[in-house]
Amino acid sequence: MEEKVPPSRPMTLQRDLGNSPSRCELIDSGTFYWRIMFWEDRISPMIQSPLLPPVPSPQLLKELCPFRPVTGCPEIQARNSQAVFALWEAWEKEAGQQCPVPFWAVVWPAARVLARFLLDQPDLVRGREVIEIGCGGAVASIAARKAGACKVTANDIDPIALAIARQNGAQNRVSLQFDSHNRIETGSIGQAQLILCSDFFYARSESLALERLLAGWRDRSITILIGDGGRAFVPADYREALWEEWVNVDSDLEGREKRAVRILRY
Repeated sequence: MEEKVPPSRPMTLQRDLGNSPSRCELIDSGTFYWRIMFWEDRISPMIQSPLLPPVPSPQLLKELCPFRPVTGCPEIQARNSQAVFALWEAWEKEAGQQCPVPFWAVVWPAARVLARFLLDQPDLVRGREVIEIGCGGAVASIAARKAGACKVTANDIDPIALAIARQNGAQNRVSLQFDSHNRIETGSIGQAQLILCSDFFYARSESLALERLLAGWRDRSITILIGDGGRAFVPADYREALWEEWVNVDSDLEGREKRAVRILRY
Protein backbone atom coordinates (compact mmCIF):
# COMPACT_ATOMS: atom_id res chain seq x y z
CA MET A 1 0.00 0.00 0.00
CA GLU A 2 1.34 3.38 -0.96
CA GLU A 3 2.18 5.59 1.99
CA LYS A 4 0.32 8.86 2.32
CA VAL A 5 2.25 12.04 3.02
CA PRO A 6 0.61 14.95 4.79
CA PRO A 7 0.22 18.05 2.62
CA SER A 8 2.55 20.07 4.84
CA ARG A 9 5.11 19.07 7.41
CA PRO A 10 6.34 20.98 10.45
CA MET A 11 9.78 22.53 10.45
CA THR A 12 11.27 19.47 12.16
CA LEU A 13 10.86 17.35 9.05
CA GLN A 14 11.81 20.13 6.65
CA ARG A 15 15.11 20.94 8.27
CA ASP A 16 18.33 20.29 6.34
CA LEU A 17 20.08 17.33 7.91
CA GLY A 18 23.31 18.10 6.09
CA ASN A 19 25.46 15.06 5.41
CA SER A 20 23.57 11.85 5.93
CA PRO A 21 24.76 10.03 9.06
CA SER A 22 27.06 7.14 8.33
CA ARG A 23 24.87 4.87 10.43
CA CYS A 24 21.16 5.44 10.54
CA GLU A 25 18.02 3.37 10.82
CA LEU A 26 14.37 3.64 9.92
CA ILE A 27 11.66 4.07 12.46
CA ASP A 28 8.64 1.76 12.13
CA SER A 29 6.84 3.27 9.14
CA GLY A 30 3.45 3.00 10.83
CA THR A 31 4.19 6.04 12.93
CA PHE A 32 2.91 9.33 11.53
CA TYR A 33 3.14 7.76 8.07
CA TRP A 34 6.71 8.68 7.40
CA ARG A 35 10.20 7.46 8.14
CA ILE A 36 12.48 9.35 10.49
CA MET A 37 16.23 8.78 10.61
CA PHE A 38 17.85 8.07 13.96
CA TRP A 39 21.52 8.42 14.70
CA GLU A 40 22.92 5.43 16.57
CA ASP A 41 23.79 7.58 19.56
CA ARG A 42 20.40 9.29 19.83
CA ILE A 43 17.36 7.91 21.57
CA SER A 44 14.66 10.12 20.05
CA PRO A 45 14.61 13.12 17.74
CA MET A 46 15.81 16.40 19.21
CA ILE A 47 14.98 15.52 22.83
CA GLN A 48 18.62 15.97 23.76
CA SER A 49 18.84 19.32 21.98
CA PRO A 50 20.28 22.10 24.17
CA LEU A 51 17.32 24.30 23.21
CA LEU A 52 14.27 22.41 24.39
CA PRO A 53 10.88 23.76 23.38
CA PRO A 54 8.43 24.93 26.04
CA VAL A 55 5.40 22.88 26.98
CA PRO A 56 2.49 23.88 24.74
CA SER A 57 0.33 26.50 26.36
CA PRO A 58 -2.88 25.51 28.19
CA GLN A 59 -4.86 27.30 25.49
CA LEU A 60 -3.20 25.35 22.70
CA LEU A 61 -3.64 22.04 24.50
CA LYS A 62 -7.28 22.80 25.27
CA GLU A 63 -7.93 23.50 21.60
CA LEU A 64 -5.91 20.77 19.89
CA CYS A 65 -5.07 18.18 22.57
CA PRO A 66 -7.84 18.21 25.19
CA PHE A 67 -8.58 15.64 27.85
CA ARG A 68 -10.72 12.84 26.44
CA PRO A 69 -11.88 9.48 27.83
CA VAL A 70 -9.42 6.83 26.68
CA THR A 71 -10.92 4.47 24.13
CA GLY A 72 -11.69 1.22 25.92
CA CYS A 73 -10.91 2.81 29.30
CA PRO A 74 -13.56 5.47 29.86
CA GLU A 75 -12.62 5.65 33.54
CA ILE A 76 -9.31 7.25 32.47
CA GLN A 77 -9.01 10.65 30.82
CA ALA A 78 -5.89 11.71 28.97
CA ARG A 79 -4.80 14.39 26.56
CA ASN A 80 -5.37 12.99 23.09
CA SER A 81 -5.22 14.97 19.87
CA GLN A 82 -7.41 14.29 16.86
CA ALA A 83 -5.38 16.78 14.82
CA VAL A 84 -1.75 15.89 15.48
CA PHE A 85 -0.28 17.64 12.46
CA ALA A 86 -2.17 20.85 13.26
CA LEU A 87 -1.04 20.59 16.89
CA TRP A 88 2.59 20.08 15.86
CA GLU A 89 2.58 23.09 13.53
CA ALA A 90 0.78 25.29 16.06
CA TRP A 91 3.25 24.24 18.78
CA GLU A 92 6.22 25.20 16.59
CA LYS A 93 4.60 28.50 15.74
CA GLU A 94 3.93 29.22 19.41
CA ALA A 95 7.44 28.16 20.45
CA GLY A 96 9.16 29.94 17.55
CA GLN A 97 11.43 26.96 16.98
CA GLN A 98 11.59 23.40 15.77
CA CYS A 99 9.82 20.94 18.06
CA PRO A 100 10.19 17.17 18.27
CA VAL A 101 7.49 14.80 17.12
CA PRO A 102 4.65 15.08 19.70
CA PHE A 103 4.30 11.36 20.37
CA TRP A 104 2.80 12.35 23.74
CA ALA A 105 -0.26 13.81 21.99
CA VAL A 106 -1.68 10.39 21.12
CA VAL A 107 -2.87 7.54 23.32
CA TRP A 108 -1.32 4.79 21.21
CA PRO A 109 -3.22 1.51 20.76
CA ALA A 110 -0.97 -0.71 22.87
CA ALA A 111 -1.04 1.77 25.76
CA ARG A 112 -4.81 1.81 25.92
CA VAL A 113 -5.08 -1.99 25.62
CA LEU A 114 -2.44 -2.45 28.33
CA ALA A 115 -4.32 0.02 30.54
CA ARG A 116 -7.57 -1.92 30.09
CA PHE A 117 -5.76 -5.20 30.80
CA LEU A 118 -4.34 -3.88 34.08
CA LEU A 119 -7.71 -2.53 35.20
CA ASP A 120 -9.30 -5.90 34.47
CA GLN A 121 -6.45 -7.89 36.07
CA PRO A 122 -5.70 -5.94 39.27
CA ASP A 123 -3.98 -8.91 40.92
CA LEU A 124 -1.04 -8.33 38.57
CA VAL A 125 -0.29 -4.96 40.14
CA ARG A 126 -2.01 -4.76 43.52
CA GLY A 127 0.48 -3.88 46.25
CA ARG A 128 3.46 -3.90 43.88
CA GLU A 129 5.96 -1.24 42.90
CA VAL A 130 5.69 -0.50 39.19
CA ILE A 131 7.73 1.43 36.63
CA GLU A 132 6.58 2.29 33.12
CA ILE A 133 9.49 2.88 30.75
CA GLY A 134 8.77 5.27 27.90
CA CYS A 135 5.49 6.27 29.47
CA GLY A 136 4.41 8.99 27.06
CA GLY A 137 1.16 10.30 28.52
CA ALA A 138 1.35 7.64 31.28
CA VAL A 139 -2.04 6.02 30.60
CA ALA A 140 -0.75 2.57 31.62
CA SER A 141 0.83 4.08 34.74
CA ILE A 142 -2.50 5.65 35.68
CA ALA A 143 -4.24 2.31 35.17
CA ALA A 144 -1.68 0.54 37.36
CA ARG A 145 -2.23 3.03 40.18
CA LYS A 146 -6.00 2.73 39.85
CA ALA A 147 -5.65 -1.06 39.96
CA GLY A 148 -3.91 -0.91 43.32
CA ALA A 149 -0.16 -0.62 42.76
CA CYS A 150 1.50 0.80 45.87
CA LYS A 151 3.90 2.98 43.88
CA VAL A 152 4.09 3.78 40.18
CA THR A 153 6.95 5.59 38.44
CA ALA A 154 6.20 7.06 35.03
CA ASN A 155 9.50 7.33 33.18
CA ASP A 156 10.27 9.08 29.90
CA ILE A 157 13.32 10.94 28.60
CA ASP A 158 11.08 13.45 26.79
CA PRO A 159 10.43 16.32 29.24
CA ILE A 160 7.32 17.41 27.33
CA ALA A 161 5.90 13.90 27.58
CA LEU A 162 6.50 13.96 31.33
CA ALA A 163 4.77 17.33 31.62
CA ILE A 164 1.75 15.88 29.82
CA ALA A 165 1.93 12.76 31.99
CA ARG A 166 1.78 14.96 35.10
CA GLN A 167 -1.31 16.68 33.73
CA ASN A 168 -2.93 13.33 32.96
CA GLY A 169 -2.14 12.04 36.42
CA ALA A 170 -3.65 15.13 38.04
CA GLN A 171 -6.73 14.91 35.82
CA ASN A 172 -7.30 11.35 37.07
CA ARG A 173 -6.47 12.19 40.69
CA VAL A 174 -3.83 9.51 41.05
CA SER A 175 -0.45 9.83 42.71
CA LEU A 176 2.45 8.99 40.42
CA GLN A 177 6.20 9.44 40.62
CA PHE A 178 7.87 10.95 37.56
CA ASP A 179 11.45 10.77 36.36
CA SER A 180 13.39 11.47 33.19
CA HIS A 181 16.37 9.16 33.73
CA ASN A 182 17.47 7.28 30.65
CA ARG A 183 16.92 3.74 31.91
CA ILE A 184 18.63 2.28 28.85
CA GLU A 185 21.81 4.10 29.83
CA THR A 186 21.59 3.58 33.60
CA GLY A 187 20.16 0.06 33.57
CA SER A 188 18.41 0.88 36.84
CA ILE A 189 14.76 0.39 37.76
CA GLY A 190 15.08 0.97 41.50
CA GLN A 191 12.95 -1.42 43.57
CA ALA A 192 10.34 -2.01 40.88
CA GLN A 193 8.71 -5.43 40.87
CA LEU A 194 6.79 -4.91 37.64
CA ILE A 195 7.94 -3.21 34.43
CA LEU A 196 5.45 -1.87 31.90
CA CYS A 197 6.33 -0.94 28.34
CA SER A 198 4.02 -0.24 25.42
CA ASP A 199 4.32 1.05 21.86
CA PHE A 200 8.05 1.43 22.43
CA PHE A 201 9.78 -0.77 19.88
CA TYR A 202 9.97 1.52 16.84
CA ALA A 203 13.70 2.03 16.31
CA ARG A 204 16.18 -0.81 16.01
CA SER A 205 19.11 0.27 18.20
CA GLU A 206 16.91 1.60 21.00
CA SER A 207 14.80 -1.56 20.95
CA LEU A 208 17.78 -3.92 21.02
CA ALA A 209 19.35 -2.01 23.89
CA LEU A 210 16.18 -2.21 25.95
CA GLU A 211 15.68 -5.87 25.09
CA ARG A 212 19.10 -6.72 26.55
CA LEU A 213 18.15 -4.97 29.78
CA LEU A 214 14.74 -6.65 29.88
CA ALA A 215 16.42 -10.04 29.64
CA GLY A 216 18.59 -9.21 32.65
CA TRP A 217 15.65 -7.93 34.66
CA ARG A 218 13.66 -11.05 33.77
CA ASP A 219 16.50 -13.19 35.12
CA ARG A 220 16.00 -11.36 38.44
CA SER A 221 12.38 -12.58 38.49
CA ILE A 222 10.96 -9.12 37.74
CA THR A 223 7.63 -9.28 35.93
CA ILE A 224 7.66 -7.52 32.55
CA LEU A 225 4.52 -6.74 30.58
CA ILE A 226 4.79 -5.40 27.04
CA GLY A 227 1.92 -3.87 25.12
CA ASP A 228 2.71 -4.53 21.47
CA GLY A 229 0.80 -3.00 18.59
CA GLY A 230 2.73 -4.97 15.98
CA ARG A 231 5.77 -2.70 16.05
CA ALA A 232 8.80 -3.66 14.02
CA PHE A 233 11.33 -4.45 16.74
CA VAL A 234 9.33 -5.96 19.60
CA PRO A 235 11.31 -8.75 21.36
CA ALA A 236 10.60 -12.16 19.85
CA ASP A 237 11.64 -14.22 22.88
CA TYR A 238 8.70 -13.34 25.13
CA ARG A 239 7.34 -16.07 27.41
CA GLU A 240 3.65 -15.91 26.58
CA ALA A 241 0.93 -13.79 25.03
CA LEU A 242 -1.63 -12.98 27.72
CA TRP A 243 -4.11 -11.14 25.54
CA GLU A 244 -4.71 -10.18 21.93
CA GLU A 245 -7.35 -8.04 20.26
CA TRP A 246 -7.89 -5.94 17.16
CA VAL A 247 -8.50 -2.27 17.82
CA ASN A 248 -9.51 0.66 15.67
CA VAL A 249 -6.71 3.17 15.07
CA ASP A 250 -6.32 6.54 13.37
CA SER A 251 -5.54 5.72 9.75
CA ASP A 252 -3.87 9.11 9.22
CA LEU A 253 -1.32 8.22 11.90
CA GLU A 254 -1.04 4.47 11.53
CA GLY A 255 -1.53 3.86 7.82
CA ARG A 256 -4.31 1.41 8.51
CA GLU A 257 -7.69 1.31 10.20
CA LYS A 258 -7.03 -1.53 12.66
CA ARG A 259 -4.10 -2.97 14.56
CA ALA A 260 -3.68 -6.25 16.39
CA VAL A 261 -2.47 -5.51 19.93
CA ARG A 262 -0.97 -8.15 22.19
CA ILE A 263 -0.09 -8.09 25.87
CA LEU A 264 3.12 -10.06 26.26
CA ARG A 265 4.73 -11.43 29.39
CA TYR A 266 8.41 -11.13 28.60
